[in-house]
Amino acid sequence: MSAMEPNRSDETVLDTHAVTFDHQPVEEWQSLEGPDAPRSATTGVADLGHIGGAEYGLWEMSRGAMRDIEGEEVFVVLSGTGRIEFDEPAREPINLEPGTLVRLSDGMKTRWYVAGEPLRKLYIAPSEG
Repeated sequence: MSAMEPNRSDETVLDTHAVTFDHQPVEEWQSLEGPDAPRSATTGVADLGHIGGAEYGLWEMSRGAMRDIEGEEVFVVLSGTGRIEFDEPAREPINLEPGTLVRLSDGMKTRWYVAGEPLRKLYIAPSEG
């Protein structure tokens, strides 16, 4: 994943729908294809800055499917719809739509599915390092 937008921590207002992304194919281990997932997704990220010891930014996933191992994160869906399924720990799937707020824990093994327009979320996560 690569950031298309520069760090915007000095801006107080940002139109999150106007940010553009340089989508990249998911890594091979993340690829998830099959009857429910006809193609692997691409993703893009825009790091926006830091606040109170956390980083925040935008992440977008194209139509398709992928698996992931999550880090600590809270996010809210801004646009698009999709679903997260949980392999470990086992949990009920979460349907994603604008306004959905989700907290993911470090080490969760997930599968993400997006059927229509790209799914865009605003995330907040502990800063690395």
